[in-house]
Amino acid sequence: MPGFFEARDSFKPQEKPSNFYIVVENTNILSLTREAGTNTVQIDRDTYKFLLDNGIAYYIYNNGIEKRPKKTSERIFTVLRPADSGYALFNCDPYWPTEITEGGYTWQTLSE
Repeated sequence: MPGFFEARDSFKPQEKPSNFYIVVENTNILSLTREAGTNTVQIDRDTYKFLLDNGIAYYIYNNGIEKRPKKTSERIFTVLRPADSGYALFNCDPYWPTEITEGGYTWQTLSE
C-alpha cells in the first residue's frame, strides 16, 4: 500500500457552494429556500440557521436582515374628568362611586 498515507494527507474535500436563499417580496421575507429563483436573495448558512431557529415572521429584508418594528397600539383609553353631572367618589377612589351628583366625575375618551 505505498502512497496511501500520502494520498490521505493531501486529500482536501470539495467545498459545497452556499445555496441558502430567502424569498423576498418588497421587504417581507416570505420563506426560506435552498434553490435560487426570481425574487430570492442569497444568504450565508449562519443567517439561514438563525432565521430558521427564530422565525421569519419577526424579521424583514432591507439590504440586510433587520428586526421587524413592533406595531403600536391604537387603543383609546377613557380618562376620569370633572363634568356638570357625574359620580361622587368615596375617598377619591375612581372605582368606588357613591352617587350621581352635580359637579361629579365621568369617564371620558379624549378627542384628537
